[in-house]
Amino acid sequence: MKTIAALICLLGLLGTIPAHAAESTDVLGRQVPVGQGRPALVLYANRGTRDELRTTAYPFIYGLRGAQPIIVVHVDLRDVPGLFKGLARKELVKSYRSSLEEMRRLFREKGEAPPVDLESSFFLVADSKGHPHDELGLKKGFDQVVAQALSPSGQELARGPFPQSAPAIGNAIGAKP
Repeated sequence: MKTIAALICLLGLLGTIPAHAAESTDVLGRQVPVGQGRPALVLYANRGTRDELRTTAYPFIYGLRGAQPIIVVHVDLRDVPGLFKGLARKELVKSYRSSLEEMRRLFREKGEAPPVDLESSFFLVADSKGHPHDELGLKKGFDQVVAQALSPSGQELARGPFPQSAPAIGNAIGAKP
């Protein structure tokens, strides 16, 4: 009986490991290096805030280039029906690639070479369960992008609705205008 109980506990623990690991990986399967020596800008978005994010994020991220932050976009998939979550993840991979090209274009437009580490500094996380969003009080179907500035050690420095909070977020990350 004790052996069965121990096996059940072990299976329970093993069942939680992939869920935790999935939260710290992006749509390409890479670990998200928040809290590992660089400041981070974390943006929380969903299907409904996609267009708002696209129109405001690129110029803001370009303005942060001097601070060399990690950029993480958490996309809430709670409002995507279960059968379509796999398709949504594939679309997010396309969106990731498109966003990289848009950032490269913006750098060239400004007369600068895109950073060599651009791809390794940008992470798009598909969040099926909504845990990070829940922790910020964002309910399923929220209608405002939220930005969060994190220190190089991963501690929150500032948070607020985006783009309204952009100046405070930029200051917290240490961007020089």
